[in-house]
Amino acid sequence: MADFAWFTKAHRFVFHHTHGWIGGNLGRPMVLMYTIGAKTGLIRPVPLQYYPAEPEGIMVLASNNGQPKAPSWYYNLKANPEIDVLAGRQKRRVRAEELTPEKRAQVWPEMRKQNPAIETYAAKAGRTLPIMLLRTIKVC
Repeated sequence: MADFAWFTKAHRFVFHHTHGWIGGNLGRPMVLMYTIGAKTGLIRPVPLQYYPAEPEGIMVLASNNGQPKAPSWYYNLKANPEIDVLAGRQKRRVRAEELTPEKRAQVWPEMRKQNPAIETYAAKAGRTLPIMLLRTIKVC
């Protein structure tokens, strides 16, 4: 797990400082979300795989690599849904909203095609993995 934490820190640093030139695609499209801490109010950059949902925006999955609890960024988005993101090399202002169970059921098969590992994460977590739509407000 330590190697994963180190890689995430390095990825976040490179993605941010190269403005998406490096780190915007790791075999799958990546987003750098600048969440706002629910308790601290501090900006928390988080790199994640994203799933296109054009023209509305992009979607991210709160899998936390199959952990029983949702990731911290999920709670940050619930508390402060309007954030900036770097999707590849494109900076956007977005508003996060959790998909309804019906909409989630519609998009899950396509997400599973793009990343079969999400089934393993869901089974391991023992919970419904929330899907957040990051609806584009403005392209910066």
